[in-house]
Amino acid sequence: MERKYSQQLLTSILERQHVINENGLDILIKPIPETDEPGVLDPRFYQSMESLLKGFKGMLVKMMLKGSRKKNIQKSAAQMRRMMNGVNSIPITDGVDVKHAKVQNGDVAVPVRIYTPQKKSEGLQPVFYYIHGGGFVAGGPDVVEEMCKLVVANTGCVSIQVDYRLAPENPYPAGLDDCYAVLKWVYAHAEEFNGDPNRICISGDSAGGNLATVCAMKDRDEGTQMVKAQALLYPSVDAAGMKEHMQRRDVYEISPSQDKQIRSILDLLSGGLGTVSLGEYLGVPDDTIPHVSPLRGDLIGMPPTVILFGEYDFLRIEDDAYALKLKESGVKVKTVRYKGLSHGFADQVGVTPQAEDSLNEIGKFMLENV
Repeated sequence: MERKYSQQLLTSILERQHVINENGLDILIKPIPETDEPGVLDPRFYQSMESLLKGFKGMLVKMMLKGSRKKNIQKSAAQMRRMMNGVNSIPITDGVDVKHAKVQNGDVAVPVRIYTPQKKSEGLQPVFYYIHGGGFVAGGPDVVEEMCKLVVANTGCVSIQVDYRLAPENPYPAGLDDCYAVLKWVYAHAEEFNGDPNRICISGDSAGGNLATVCAMKDRDEGTQMVKAQALLYPSVDAAGMKEHMQRRDVYEISPSQDKQIRSILDLLSGGLGTVSLGEYLGVPDDTIPHVSPLRGDLIGMPPTVILFGEYDFLRIEDDAYALKLKESGVKVKTVRYKGLSHGFADQVGVTPQAEDSLNEIGKFMLENV
């Protein structure tokens, strides 16, 4: 299937990208393809967000009318799955094979998907281990399959995706345990699908970015040195401080012409997590622990990292802070901010040029650092 945008728009992003420095952190700014007007939304992204915003607003109203908080958690999880489990990408890659397998984690058989290029290269190839997002309660392999395929097609690597257990039915640390068990399996079995166990890049979006970086943290703490790089798309890294971060508006440049639209996105998302917190979804009494809020942990010795997120992402404040703390901890870090975008743009492969550009950036970073 053909892309819904021209190659010229991808080129425009690259030609007009530039680096700024904020609070001692270098940030690569990716422009909206057709305009340099400040403080506005990318038109393609806003169009894709309209139906999601309507559904999210309806979910909040229903949650606030319900009685018990426990019931709210179950209801909101079901609502989030209905809204977030749809596939937004279109197929734009050829020559990638997909194999389904299962990895044993104790008594649990964890489904995985293995993506390999049909055109085989000589020698072992880098491994791109991907963990999907969805607020720890939603999402799935279908949502991000085209993302994995695109990285494989661009780089010749092999990719593994994990279908971990979701909250609230499977409270913390079930999902994290699944992801880490699969990481160890990938390290032990990578050569069976032409992957190099010594060149693993772990990656994920949103909640999957949290799980990816916590897996890297566990790998560092245990001295196993399986992860050589991490690529994080708008990761959730401070569950304990998320509500506070989401109430802030001073970091955002907002044009008066789109003030209402942009604030509606930020307000609706912050309103949702004001009703039920990530800690409540996960079933943790203390969401300040580093394996839930990695921003609050020790980051010395973490692998080279690229963090990518939108200008109007509700996680932007904590992602900026995470990138800065990684840098101050002596970790090589690249920070990429996309103008005019909010949360969740990378799973729109073939629909928005920024989704493809972000995966191109991730592929290049992986090849440079593993």
